[in-house]
Amino acid sequence: MTSSGKIAVTTVLNGDEVLAGHVYRTRSSASFAYDQSYLERPNAFALAPSLGLFAGPQPIFPANPFSDSAPDTWGRKVLMRAAGRTLDEVSLLLGVNDHGRQGATRFWVDGVAVADGEGVPGEHELAEVLRTADQVQRGEKNIPERTIRRLFRATGSLGGARPKANVLRGGDLWLAKFPKPVGDDWNVIAWEAAILDLMAAAGIAVAPHETTMFSVDGEERTVLFVRRFDRRTNGDRIPYMSAMTALEASDGEGGDWVDLVEWARLNGADSAELWRRAVFGVLVGNVDDHLRNHGFLRWNGSWSLSPAFDVNPTPDSEGDAHELALDGETQLALSHFTDPAVLDLFGQKIDPSWLRQLSDALAQAAARASAHGASAFSIAVMEERFNRARDGIKQIL
Repeated sequence: MTSSGKIAVTTVLNGDEVLAGHVYRTRSSASFAYDQSYLERPNAFALAPSLGLFAGPQPIFPANPFSDSAPDTWGRKVLMRAAGRTLDEVSLLLGVNDHGRQGATRFWVDGVAVADGEGVPGEHELAEVLRTADQVQRGEKNIPERTIRRLFRATGSLGGARPKANVLRGGDLWLAKFPKPVGDDWNVIAWEAAILDLMAAAGIAVAPHETTMFSVDGEERTVLFVRRFDRRTNGDRIPYMSAMTALEASDGEGGDWVDLVEWARLNGADSAELWRRAVFGVLVGNVDDHLRNHGFLRWNGSWSLSPAFDVNPTPDSEGDAHELALDGETQLALSHFTDPAVLDLFGQKIDPSWLRQLSDALAQAAARASAHGASAFSIAVMEERFNRARDGIKQIL
């Protein structure tokens, strides 16, 4: 982790990595200023809406426009455990392994990427990484420093509270999502993999993914692999921005579909696809749908929706209180998204053929979860949710 007061910041424009500006760090704060050469580029874009394209220093705290490049809940836990102390926001941002850092924004000191990109594990090392993640989750004290640092290098700027790590598979960068050692009442990982299958069957964009079983201390554990969608097939980086950053919100703010859809439409992203994701999410009980779980990739000079990610069902008994509200309402049902005013917001009309495709996809839920290792109990936990989802679609058709 660097203590340097001046950190170069780069991004990617039309496939080329370019200097965007510099972060200037002081003892108690930090600011960012675009480089004049970047401002003069005709295809330059704001690294975040809160960093306007103009000369001069701009504060980056308390709202951090680089939060997508920084660790979220799980990453913070691992980085602070590796450091052995509480870290400030800039140290957390700069402590992320460069190779696995999300998106195309990178940080440099004296021409060297911060932190260096060494140490992302291969798939063959993942059982040991998972074992260390279990130890951190359980709050164990006597974990060897070597294994903590391996997990630290693997974690990067990955968002969310669930344990996860970057991993190299066949030379490509993938995300590995782990089961928790305690606290999972059903096979959460198998169900997340199944949901990605169902979304793809319903015509919703998802990243390539698969599950693998790992044996850790004699116990078989399901791990979900998702190919990193912020990398091209040749490994080049793609600029990424979460909906949280796009809307200048902060972690912990659930957000509102109205703001998200308006931003997407203003910036040319596919609002019809957003509507399909909203409908899917409300049907399967994806209540943890806050702004950090939606994102955009920069292609050909504009922002488009990233593939869907972090979509998880919840049992019907847990209710329908969503993190992401709709015009202030958090208790959401399918009827909210088929209301004429809401359809107009999304620029969408009800498409019976897509709803039938969605119903057919949801009918595969149990089979897909089983294929990814879910037990009969884990499948039964979600049965009522999926039955109600299909009944809701029938009522519309």
